[in-house]
Amino acid sequence: MRTDGADALGALTLLITGAAGHVGRATVAMARARGHQVRAVVRRAGTVPPGWQNDPGIAVHVADLAQPEKALNAALATVDVVIHAAAAMAGSDAVHERDTVLATRRLVMAMPKGMPLVLVSSLAVYAGDLPPGSLIDETTPMEPTPGLRDAYCRAKLAQEEVARMVRGPLRIMRPGAVWGPGHLWNGHLGIALGPVLLRLGEKGPIPLCHVDHCALALILGAECRDGTEVVNVIDDDLPDRAQYIAALRQNGWPRLVVPLTWRLPDLVAARASQGDSFHRTSRLPGLLRRPTLRARMMPLRYDNAALHRLGWAPLHGFDAGMLAALEADR
Repeated sequence: MRTDGADALGALTLLITGAAGHVGRATVAMARARGHQVRAVVRRAGTVPPGWQNDPGIAVHVADLAQPEKALNAALATVDVVIHAAAAMAGSDAVHERDTVLATRRLVMAMPKGMPLVLVSSLAVYAGDLPPGSLIDETTPMEPTPGLRDAYCRAKLAQEEVARMVRGPLRIMRPGAVWGPGHLWNGHLGIALGPVLLRLGEKGPIPLCHVDHCALALILGAECRDGTEVVNVIDDDLPDRAQYIAALRQNGWPRLVVPLTWRLPDLVAARASQGDSFHRTSRLPGLLRRPTLRARMMPLRYDNAALHRLGWAPLHGFDAGMLAALEADR
């Protein structure tokens, strides 16, 4: 797989929001590796990686996307494509509403007519209460009961609706659990209790997306400037929970793994919501709400054919990626 910018469009100028984040930094690096110029939007100047200062191909713009920003408008006037990676990763509904939904709305409103947008969404938008073994692809229904999911899922659903208001080509990229150095935990593993992990779920792959693979997919999405398309961004080499946790234990955590079937909490969740009002059910802990539990723990299958049609190919397998991440985290 070439990563040297040898694409039909030639070098582009890309505006990348959330550029100082986990996905954003990798996307900036991938853009530069493929010969593109970058306008890197960060919320705070103190988060700028030192190496960017010595790269003439990276211009940094400090802006809070949830606020009107003249600097952002000026940056948008000089770019070819926007890659929108900025979003809240945790917090309350109010935090997600501001930093994900409102920020996207202001960005879309500020973008000139005809400018393409590549949106970083999530697999979390798909329906959680599916039969075991269901195939997740771009035709899978969206979550019909967002009130029974977490704030992140609700915000991503709303963000996609806002993004569809863009006045140019739109590509919605839906990564799985993005992992890599410094980011090895994900909610599909179970419940962490200090040195103990309650591993929920048995067979079935974890929908992983290595941060390098995610970055490459986003740049390919920017280089392919046709009409609206949804693309799931998932690795080819997907381990199951046992394989993933066994690799994690090479760095000493978790010290104890207690395997539990996902069907037990699923039964408890069904009983907890039986005959209950929607309002009360929505206030139950996440793993006692069936759509949340099933989206994270139930064995499912994942398709990434649309990603390969973009010209994507993996840069490394799971074992090599995990080894590098573990070494970096030591």
